Amino acid sequence: MKPLVAYNILPDQKQELIEITKLFDLPNRKDENYMQYLETVMKDMDINGMKNPILVIKKENYWNRLPWRGTNEQYGVVTGSNRYRYAVARGYTHIESIICNDRPQWFDLWNKLQYRVK
Repeated sequence: MKPLVAYNILPDQKQELIEITKLFDLPNRKDENYMQYLETVMKDMDINGMKNPILVIKKENYWNRLPWRGTNEQYGVVTGSNRYRYAVARGYTHIESIICNDRPQWFDLWNKLQYRVK
């Protein structure tokens, strides 16, 4: 097992390791601007690691902002696509995650975890 773990622990949140194969990237962006930014993120993570866990959701709790392309058993990555893609690219088998129960919980966590690599 090769886990990618966050160095921040969020109070009152259950953080758990989820297998990479049980996840998929909801936004799934591939445009050139994003891919250039992703390169910057990957270089930063090579040096600094992962600050916060990713946020994921089950299909039955998802609010359908983007199309669900995974299976019913997979979790969609709603926040943390860059970290998820980093884990896949670097051969990690698990990534530290928080499973969101609904959009309000996700939005509250999203507001607390905003971080952008420059």
